[in-house]
Amino acid sequence: MTLAADRPDMAGIILAGGQSRRMGRDKAAMDVQGQTFLQRARSLLHAVGCNPVLISGRPDLPGGVPDQQPGAGPAQAMLDCLDAIPAHCKGGLFIPVDMPLLEPEDLCSLISPEGSRSRAWRGHPLPVFVSAAEARPDRQDVRSVKFLLERLEIDQLDLAEERGPRFRNVNTPEDWA
Repeated sequence: MTLAADRPDMAGIILAGGQSRRMGRDKAAMDVQGQTFLQRARSLLHAVGCNPVLISGRPDLPGGVPDQQPGAGPAQAMLDCLDAIPAHCKGGLFIPVDMPLLEPEDLCSLISPEGSRSRAWRGHPLPVFVSAAEARPDRQDVRSVKFLLERLEIDQLDLAEERGPRFRNVNTPEDWA
């Protein structure tokens, strides 16, 4: 059962290709509420109706998408995944694997009813819905997620202040403590 209508026209994409150096272990395998971060992210995308769910930077896993340029960062991985989503999809809903506190309501507003507009929360580059109809910048110019989103036509939505803590990345053991 999903909170949103099943959306076989929208891919969910988990950004999970980082090396987790600051954490000292694979963040995707860390546990939260009896699930790994990766399982939780996958469940979250399924809960909002994404189909298929892809995993960026993890070609060893079902639904895994390899990085064309390993180590080039999440913005390049996002472009790789946009190239990999099925042609019938209207876009991709991107979430990082290291935001384990996200809830379905944090994602539902990003999904535009017609799927033609890209959307993000003001002040938070991720999560983000990127429309497949968006004209993409040249790969060689893209150095960061922020830069990529500045080049796309992204509708910026206002986020209620009390929801802000759920958008924190877990990058270090101190962040998780």
